[in-house]
Amino acid sequence: MNNQAWAPAALETHPFTVRRMHENYIDAGVDVITTNTYSAGRQNLEPIGLIEKLEELNLRAVMLAQDARDARAKDRPVYIAGSVSNFGLVAGGDSEWRNSDRRSHQLMYGRSETSDAQARSNLREQAEILAEAGVDFLAAEATGSTEQRHWVIEACVSTGLPVWAGFKCRLDADGELMVGYRSEDTFESSLDALLALGAEVATIFHSTVEATTAALPVMQKHWKGPIGLYPDADRKDYVAKYRDGATDTVVNPDGYVEITKDWVNHGAQIIGGCCGFEIEYIEPLRDALPTQIP
Repeated sequence: MNNQAWAPAALETHPFTVRRMHENYIDAGVDVITTNTYSAGRQNLEPIGLIEKLEELNLRAVMLAQDARDARAKDRPVYIAGSVSNFGLVAGGDSEWRNSDRRSHQLMYGRSETSDAQARSNLREQAEILAEAGVDFLAAEATGSTEQRHWVIEACVSTGLPVWAGFKCRLDADGELMVGYRSEDTFESSLDALLALGAEVATIFHSTVEATTAALPVMQKHWKGPIGLYPDADRKDYVAKYRDGATDTVVNPDGYVEITKDWVNHGAQIIGGCCGFEIEYIEPLRDALPTQIP
């Protein structure tokens, strides 16, 4: 893991580990694996000296996923999602990479501010590389403001591939459902406009279980197509070099199975896990949940 770029450095230093991770999840029964490209855009590779390998590393991420699928899913379909996100972008007014003290203009992890045009170019560039490399669809995994989420979905849709439009949400201190980490936009405020950009699936991702549960009925008010839910485990060590063994996850694997059953009963069609929900959480879902939902 890299403090600035998070996971894509592993494509350069530990590619076989990345492939093995894909294989492990295929063995656990997943139907979709996601390329290790969530933070592999220009804005993340440049600060760590890997900008010259932008195309190579994104292509490698797809090839590793394809190799894992070819090796471990010979008798069933497994689909590859190409992940594109606004991770690391400092543009569009509201950015997660500005100091949390809004009176300060300091940027976190030595980030550089880019123009809105450059930010959109970065996203289109990565989406096009992944599409040309042969992913089955693009996962637009946006965690920032409404403007940045628009850019991510727009970039993915422009490739012509199917798009899963992802939304991170959170419950604030007053119980209000908001988007992103610190955005002042409510979750509901821009759903119609963003989903109209051309998504085939709407997802709620990288959100706590509690926020995901609260967001599902709100999403259903605005979207009649398929809905996917893949929350995170609400851990603080998912960007750390090593997992904190002294910290317990808020829900155990059996508890997560019951939560996901309830989501399916309330209309969710796609279930998974994001940061912190590892193999022991995902494997039981294969037997506990229906293979297909009408």
